[in-house]
Amino acid sequence: MAQNVNLRSKKVSSLNIKTMLNKFTIYQYVISFLLILTLVSVFFYDFGVNALIPVIISIITTTLLDLAINYFKYKKIEFPQSALISGLFIGGLLTQNLQWYVYVLAGTVAILSKHLINYNKKHIFNPANLGILLTSVIFGAFHSWWISSPKLLVVLFGLFIVWRLKRFDLMLGFLLTYYIASSFIEVPRSMMEHHSYMMAYQNVYLSLIGGSVIYFFAMFMLVEPKTNPTSGKKQRIIYGIFVALLFILLQFFIPQHAIVLALAIGNLFVPVLDKIRLSFPGSQKSI
Repeated sequence: MAQNVNLRSKKVSSLNIKTMLNKFTIYQYVISFLLILTLVSVFFYDFGVNALIPVIISIITTTLLDLAINYFKYKKIEFPQSALISGLFIGGLLTQNLQWYVYVLAGTVAILSKHLINYNKKHIFNPANLGILLTSVIFGAFHSWWISSPKLLVVLFGLFIVWRLKRFDLMLGFLLTYYIASSFIEVPRSMMEHHSYMMAYQNVYLSLIGGSVIYFFAMFMLVEPKTNPTSGKKQRIIYGIFVALLFILLQFFIPQHAIVLALAIGNLFVPVLDKIRLSFPGSQKSI
């Protein structure tokens, strides 16, 4: 009897927690997490209050432009949470010492791409990523991903986002491929340079525990739900593997743009992956 009561109380407790968590949308969680990462990076990682200026410029650009476009299209005013997220990404990933118009252009590209470059009523490119990529190429702007500095917070918040979006398959497909493939490249290269197995594997270990940019990319940018495959787990795993391999390849040729370019190219293949139906032999059911 006591055991049944304990089980019921545990179920009620878990339901209460789930209900509490579901009170907020994924947009609200992402906005909160990005704001916390930004403020922690500014005040505890020596970026300084001036680092907030690009963030503010980016947010004003993306939100006002998205508000104007939505009002023109639908004749209604609704605060654009997704545009706020794009502004936080742009201001937090581009380096802080750029001219003001670079952040304005990045924000403008992000919002226009969301409204103009569509397929099946979904935007093809991750808006913030495309804005960062084009301004980086045009102006030679460096993206430092400075808001990913609090590594522990990046991982904790990122895992929560991945859990809410049910995108562990995509995240793991990318991370496992990236680190395994990188090891096959890094270990022989380190051994040639240092003539030491220990040094080679130490370099891989350090990249695992210190790769906050990679974790931020995998848990915040890559899993953006409107720009990754929605047709099934296998498609998402393939997508994660493809972006990881593309990222590694591009690092040899254009390392300064590799991570954002890999995601942009990956976005282009999402409609193709969504059309592919993968199933086990002898099964008619798509996975």
